[in-house]
Amino acid sequence: MKPLILKCANLIGETGLYRILRPGRIPVFMLHRVTSGDVCQPGEITADQLRQYLSYLSTRGYQVLSMDELLAILDLKKAVPSKSVMFTIDDGFFDQNDVAAAVFDEFGFPLNFFVITGLLDKELWPWDDQITYALNRTTVRQADFQFPSGKSCSIDLDNANTRQAIRAIRNALKGEKQEHIYEWLKAEFYKKLSVEFPNEIPKEFRPMSWEDARSLRKRGHGVYPHTCSHRILSTLSSEEKHYEIHQGQQRVALELGFNPEVFAYPTGRPTDYDSTDINELKRAGFRIAFNTVPDYVRQGTPQYELPRFSLPQSESAFLKIVNRLESLSFSNWHH
Repeated sequence: MKPLILKCANLIGETGLYRILRPGRIPVFMLHRVTSGDVCQPGEITADQLRQYLSYLSTRGYQVLSMDELLAILDLKKAVPSKSVMFTIDDGFFDQNDVAAAVFDEFGFPLNFFVITGLLDKELWPWDDQITYALNRTTVRQADFQFPSGKSCSIDLDNANTRQAIRAIRNALKGEKQEHIYEWLKAEFYKKLSVEFPNEIPKEFRPMSWEDARSLRKRGHGVYPHTCSHRILSTLSSEEKHYEIHQGQQRVALELGFNPEVFAYPTGRPTDYDSTDINELKRAGFRIAFNTVPDYVRQGTPQYELPRFSLPQSESAFLKIVNRLESLSFSNWHH
């Protein structure tokens, strides 16, 4: 949609017309990294931009839902507030506590955290971020790798920029068996790139602490598991699936003193989990789970496949979702 047309459409959206036309839809936003500076990378947002979004919601009387409020809507069939929205943030990095939560606290809004328990335990840092770290530090221009499946892969940094290479390797590894992906990164990927594997989690990828997580809950935020290692569930054996789901739940329960009933799938595409994973979540006592399909949550949405929108870096794109203009797009009419 062209910028001027989108601006006019969003102005109409502020009248509430789209919420009337398409009622009962809740946008659930997904964040990852929040920076306190002026510059951000793809997938990040600045604290000032986030503050601007929350200020918009606050001044216009939007209700930012807690997880308990969403569960009441889904389980008890409570009415969906017309001006409602919800926020989640994945992984458990330090900036999510230090920066993102601080901005939400300014407005008294809840933020729901899905944490990789192995990250908070400082046992690992996410495999996809390890790819970013290595490729940003290598001096090797061409390299050939053998993936865990035995497939071959090459990179050529003379003919592709680092960001493109990162995206290509990440996407390829999403389709690989991931039981031993962390061992593969250290033994194959870092070795071929001539990058020394760090002895501890690099500063830019350091986690929040469990004490931070306890503080977040005391301040009204939600904290829930996002597996132990962020490996894609559909690529794992039954035993590994069970471990990731149950052990992640148990670590959160032990550290935070409550039994979590909410889950988010790593990477979260429909191909990243399957019916076996959903059944495992049910056996563990989870009531709902989130993926990363961009759509609105409604009563009747499958409760183990709740969609989320990535939080846009563009305010006009954010308003398009918040004011339900996005629900009028062709792709959403079948939902």
